Amino acid sequence: MIDSGLPGRDALNLVCAEFGVPGTENAVLLHSRSNAVWRVGPSVVRLAPDTEVRRRRAVAAVAVTRWLTDLGGGIALRPLAGAQPVVGGGAVATFWPYRPTRDLIGPADLGRLVRALHAAGDPPATAPIPTYEPLMRLGEALDIDDHRTIPALSGSDRGWLRERAAELVAAYADMQWPLGIGLIHADAHSGNAVREVGTWALIDWDGTSIGPRELDLVGIVPDHFHEPGSYRTQFAAAYGYDLLAWPGWILLRDLIELHSIGSYIRMAPTKPAAASELHSRVRSLRSGDRSVLWHPVS
Repeated sequence: MIDSGLPGRDALNLVCAEFGVPGTENAVLLHSRSNAVWRVGPSVVRLAPDTEVRRRRAVAAVAVTRWLTDLGGGIALRPLAGAQPVVGGGAVATFWPYRPTRDLIGPADLGRLVRALHAAGDPPATAPIPTYEPLMRLGEALDIDDHRTIPALSGSDRGWLRERAAELVAAYADMQWPLGIGLIHADAHSGNAVREVGTWALIDWDGTSIGPRELDLVGIVPDHFHEPGSYRTQFAAAYGYDLLAWPGWILLRDLIELHSIGSYIRMAPTKPAAASELHSRVRSLRSGDRSVLWHPVS
């Protein structure tokens, strides 16, 4: 199956019935980007298209978060009990407790949370964790756009993105990593943490993998989201390492920014706001204009 769209309510009904989560008639779509994330009563259901890659990611997310919560320390939110992921209706589904959180996690708390993750050690061999593959999802999204009747991007833009991606992946392969290789979240930012029994826990583990630990620190680098310098300083102090003192941070910034284009390519045909943001991001990348402020679209 081509990962070209997100499963809808029919798939939600099917997987919830199989897992034993009632009340889908009142389900609320919280957001949809790389996954369709639904609130169903006290539960959150994350739906991804049923592909081999998405199955592997879902298996890893469930295995890693169960292992981390068994360790204690509040690093991850524990998935709901039961056999998961659930596959059906063209979807791969994982199930989690709903933890509404009014405020975003602060930089110091996020730095401590990431430090705790990196100190947790290696997961057991029974938890199949993939190796981080830079820009794989972007390549998939570009392939999808190549075959659309009305592509989201021009041929020139797709060609430039492919060339730029190849440059960055080659540079990544030659990089030396001061913090070493280990278990990473791969999307550790303030929007991916929730309150859990008086502490903070990371959510959205779809990208968890074995890779350079520096990847979990890039959420605080100077980029198109223009986080204030004080945010970076507090995060670095809490984590115990200043990523910006290492020249390789620029490569990681460029990789993560390019990676973000993939989900917008997927969303563009059905979400005008995503299409507008996609073109804004690509223009700013091609021109090198770092003054352009990027805005998340779900």
